[in-house]
Amino acid sequence: MSDNSISIVSKISDYPANRLKAQQILDWLISEDIVERELSTCVLSSELGYAIAKGASLITDMPQNLPMNLAVNGLEIIVKRTVFDTGGNGVESIICPKCSKDIVENDWDLESWSNSEIDKLLCPQCEALSDINQYCFVPDWGFSNLGFKFWNWPELSPEFIANFEKRLECKVRVVYQRI
Repeated sequence: MSDNSISIVSKISDYPANRLKAQQILDWLISEDIVERELSTCVLSSELGYAIAKGASLITDMPQNLPMNLAVNGLEIIVKRTVFDTGGNGVESIICPKCSKDIVENDWDLESWSNSEIDKLLCPQCEALSDINQYCFVPDWGFSNLGFKFWNWPELSPEFIANFEKRLECKVRVVYQRI
């Protein structure tokens, strides 16, 4: 069985006070008994994560599919500039917000963004610079210094995503990754 994750990612490349906001979101998730308070090895990362808790059944329409008995079943909080990609799901198209052309077949460089040099991506078709979060990636990718990765969880409810967005005070992308 392969692992998968669902990431809720801020659509702001450099979220201000990202560590403080990450702690506020974590406190909320703990208070709702969605994740455990203690750090553990419940994520596929060199970092530790927060294991799933019983309240997680309230944030999905498929509580029977929650990974309660899996070793990898937790929340990983990412507070460094990260490209949240789809892993084995790939990318089908990348639409420029200026010219509406699909640039997936062109050379597009994410290294400048990853290295914190610039928050914009140059369209190889129209040569316009646009914020990377304005591009339409299909399936969705995320670009931010603030993301929350739920390992092996079933699809999260639209209400939970909306509540998450409200608490982050910005739009989010939901990125589905398969490894």
